[in-house]
Amino acid sequence: MHPYLRGVLRAIEKNMLYDPRRDELYELDRDAFLFISYFTGRNTLEDILRYTGADRKEAQELVDYLVQEGLVVDKHVPGAPGRHSISRNLLPSLRYLQLHVTERCNLDCRHCYLGRKGSTDLPFSLAKKAVAEFSEMGLKLMITGGEPLLYPRFWELLEYAKAHSIRVEVLSNGMYITAELAARLSRFVDCVQISLDGLQEGHDSIRGRGSFRKVVRGIKNLLPHVDVSIATMIHSANIDEFPHLEAMIKELGIREWNLDVPSPKGNMLRNRDLEADTEDVAEIYKSYGFGGEIHGGHEDYSCGAHLCSITAQGDVTKCGFFATGVGNIGEISLSGAWQRITRRYLPKLEELDCVGCAFLKECRGGCRFRAEEAQDFHGKDPFMCFLYSSS
Repeated sequence: MHPYLRGVLRAIEKNMLYDPRRDELYELDRDAFLFISYFTGRNTLEDILRYTGADRKEAQELVDYLVQEGLVVDKHVPGAPGRHSISRNLLPSLRYLQLHVTERCNLDCRHCYLGRKGSTDLPFSLAKKAVAEFSEMGLKLMITGGEPLLYPRFWELLEYAKAHSIRVEVLSNGMYITAELAARLSRFVDCVQISLDGLQEGHDSIRGRGSFRKVVRGIKNLLPHVDVSIATMIHSANIDEFPHLEAMIKELGIREWNLDVPSPKGNMLRNRDLEADTEDVAEIYKSYGFGGEIHGGHEDYSCGAHLCSITAQGDVTKCGFFATGVGNIGEISLSGAWQRITRRYLPKLEELDCVGCAFLKECRGGCRFRAEEAQDFHGKDPFMCFLYSSS
């Protein structure tokens, strides 16, 4: 057997094996990490046992498990390197990158944090640089906009990203997704995230009349071809729709549903009527849960401990809400930008005004952008304070 690894080895906070197809991390001890690093398709299993001195029975059990998980196949690759090249990531590790490839959009959503749409496209050379550098350290690339399908070199970028050992997701409003386009997307991406902000009345109230019907059609076109996740903003026009919205999402067979609340930026500043009663929003969060993987904290750090964003101008920021960047990807390496972000925009929990709160380890201070808008960067996120104090 020539073991060939379909996952990605990452030396991050711990030694990890990442499955980009299923977005799953497996923690490895030092010996297993070393053993799997030889799974390039060049070496036979006997070679690897000789190189590492691994126990044959334990090694075979590990190989059998990884084959069962679809992470290892028998594939002879002449000329492959003897071992995977693994660089130790910065700590905290950068795992997720939001790549805003364009400001163009076919909609003008009333809640959009980016504000009025523009016509700027991320230069393709910078997009490729970002993908290449991220693939050496990160896990999940999220291609977004604007509407990323309007990026002039969208398909070229997908093909380029697919050649790297990362998970590729596209964040779309779903309006353009035909059955043919969905099939084409499945060749390059692991998941498509669609914004669905309520049922017909709730969704159309912020995205325009007729958009609900089109986005549902887009979701149904995607489902036979690629994994789909749903992102929903909680706002005043959909606050009563969640029981029926949940039933619809379950009926479609979608397993990942992320909820968020609009932040005071961009178009929301002109449409404050979309802000729902805080108590009602908190009840929705409690009842239906909300996504915390991407924006969540880690160990001693506050929110966004593993995330950064690149704007259509190429500026590297903490996340899409922060306008001030730490440099342009055309002039700085992604690892250098991430070091600046961790120093300037990733406070430890002990540095927050929330020190002493009984919920701090669970809440991790909430959203730093909301905190900054309400008080200051190290202050309290008023929504998360209400959510946890009312639990």
